[in-house]
Parts: sequence; structure tokens; C-alpha cells
Amino acid sequence: MENRIKNSYIYSFVNNKKYLNDFIKIVTKCLIDDKTTKTVYIDYHRFREELVFYKYYGERNDDYIYDITYVLPIILSNINLERSQAEVIKNVSYYCKLHKEDVKNYDYIIVSISYNFLIHTLIKDKNKDFKELLQNIKEHVIGFALDKDIDKKDIIKFERSRIKFIQKIDKCIDEKIEELREESIIDGFFRIIYQVYVKDIDENNQSLLSLKNSILGILAFEFDSLNISDLNFIKSLADYIIRLRKYEIHKKEYTQNTHPRELIDLNIGESLYNPILNNITVIDKNIKDDRLHIKVNSKSGEYEFEFKKVN
Repeated sequence: MENRIKNSYIYSFVNNKKYLNDFIKIVTKCLIDDKTTKTVYIDYHRFREELVFYKYYGERNDDYIYDITYVLPIILSNINLERSQAEVIKNVSYYCKLHKEDVKNYDYIIVSISYNFLIHTLIKDKNKDFKELLQNIKEHVIGFALDKDIDKKDIIKFERSRIKFIQKIDKCIDEKIEELREESIIDGFFRIIYQVYVKDIDENNQSLLSLKNSILGILAFEFDSLNISDLNFIKSLADYIIRLRKYEIHKKEYTQNTHPRELIDLNIGESLYNPILNNITVIDKNIKDDRLHIKVNSKSGEYEFEFKKVN
């Protein structure tokens, strides 16, 4: 089981979407294992600071319609389905707000609930029948209840998404894949399940490929080769996920404050400890197109920060 969990995590990186892969890493780094409540959850203070740093060294994400595997670290590190689900919903809501995607918020939440249920189910029984699995997901979504304090208008939005989801899952159960062509996270989710269980085809969308590979990993498929640039680091994060499941990390909540601009006064060759990046060394510093570029090396790899010139 542990190897399947690790492979699910590792295989999710077998795609060409750097932003999504970076986001999976960031979510992993922000996980807190709480043995008392038997929950692994996101430290949102650290998460916000990680995202501030990412603005200075990371990629833009102009195509996030099928992004969902960023919640995989939460799913895999939690043993309890309901606690995992609650944290996944919270993180998806945060992600949607980050991308100003409030309109489709509940489509993503329902898919995240289903993804969480699917992975937890397959961890316990990887031999689940295709139609039985979908029927179980359907029943889980039907039985899901929103927070009682939610606004009426949001209840209506959610119910619309739930009805749409149930209609789509019925089409998937009936293997009517030609009716799941809409560009939406719901249709994408079911197209991937169809590919995994019924008829495999090459998936060109990189976000959906990440989703597909994460499911293949939990089903015990073995990849002949892994095209992942920082494979050893990703494998170490997969081991970290297993340790989180066992509450062995004893991670403390982040209480510090830092900002990328603290790097500006450093010179090439200088080293320091940064609470987000850990121990870093400046390996390059130059001005290009009126922007200051600072490249640093850390245990997790190289990061190139870009700062606008301030007059």
C-alpha cells in the first residue's frame, strides 16, 4: 500500500505543467501532522508566504481549468476520509479565490470531494470495479451536506453543480464518453476515469495527465521510466507523505515572517537560512531588461527570483 501511495504522488509529476507541479510541492511543504486529532492539514500562514515567494520565482498559470492534483498531498497524507475531505474543500476554495474562479467554485469542490473519495477507496481496494466505483462516488456526492451556515445563493449554486455532476457520472457509467466533451473540470475528471478503466488514449492536457497518472499510481501500475527533472527530490517528498500519514514529522505551525526582497542585498557566494527556502546560497545576480535577477541554490533545487527595478 505504501508503495502505491508513493507512486501516486510521484506519478502526478509526470506531466509538463511546471506551475501545477510547483503547487503540489508547495502544498506538501505546508502540511502539518496533528497526531492528537489524527489530521494532516495546511498551515495557511506558511502557505500564503510560500505563494508570495512563488510570485517572484515561479510560473504564471493561465490555464487552470483542469487543475485538481494540487490537493493530492492532502488526500494521500490523511488516513481519515472525512478529515481529508474537509481540508481538501478548504484548499480548493482557496485555490479558486486565488485564480478568481468563484463562478465555478462548486464544480471544483464536487470534483475534489470525488477525487478524495476515489483515492481513499482505491487505497483500501485497488480492484474496485469501474461501475461500482462510480456508483460509490455518486452516492457519496449525493449524501454530502454543505455547512449549515452557508448563504442560500451558494446552496443554489452548489445544488446546480451537484445535479450536473450526477448527470455526467451517469453518462460515464453508461460509457457515453462522446457526451463528456465539455471543457470543464467535471467532464475532464470523468474522461480520465474512462481512460483509466475502459479505453486508454494519450492525454494531451497536462493537468489531466497529472490526474490520470496519480490514479494509475494508486492502482499499482508501474511506469517504465519517469521523466521528472528533480526525481530524487520528488521521491523524498513521497517518503515525507508516508511519514505524515504516520504522524512522525511532528511539524510545528509556521510563526515566522519573511519576504523575497530580503535577498536583494545578498552578494554572489553569500549563504543564509530562510524560513521558506531553508539554507540557500546566491549563485548568480544580474540585471537584465531593467529587472534584477537573483539565482539561489537550496536543498530542493535552484530558484531564480526576479525583481522589478525601483527608481
